[in-house]
Amino acid sequence: MTLDEAKQYIQSVRWQYAKTYVTAPHEYTVVDWKPETKQQMIDFADFILANGYKEQFYSKTYTVLQIDEYKYWSMDFPTTNTNLINRTFIDDERKAKIIEYVQSPGFKHKYGMSLKNVEDQMKTVLSDNLPFSYNNH
Repeated sequence: MTLDEAKQYIQSVRWQYAKTYVTAPHEYTVVDWKPETKQQMIDFADFILANGYKEQFYSKTYTVLQIDEYKYWSMDFPTTNTNLINRTFIDDERKAKIIEYVQSPGFKHKYGMSLKNVEDQMKTVLSDNLPFSYNNH
């Protein structure tokens, strides 16, 4: 897989916010949502391993790969077992704002929302309720 093919794969699949980890905002895609992309998902997992770097997350170490504003990782090894890929924003400040927002009473989870949907909701709520608007990202 090339970087361009990886970007095409990323654009072709659905990414959903992982509400179970409010202190580690990320989203994921699952092969069951688009089974015809199974081989592309495996190829992308291989691409991450071949081109990424090691990063610690709590007690585990994963290989992550930065592409544009996100970093990506898989947790399935061998990669032929891959059925899910995760991603999160690279920008820690951006993630910190999401962490704060999703733990607030203003956050309304909607099934299928992405991290960008969370950000859009946050911007709307903050601009409606505060004397300033959220204009970062």
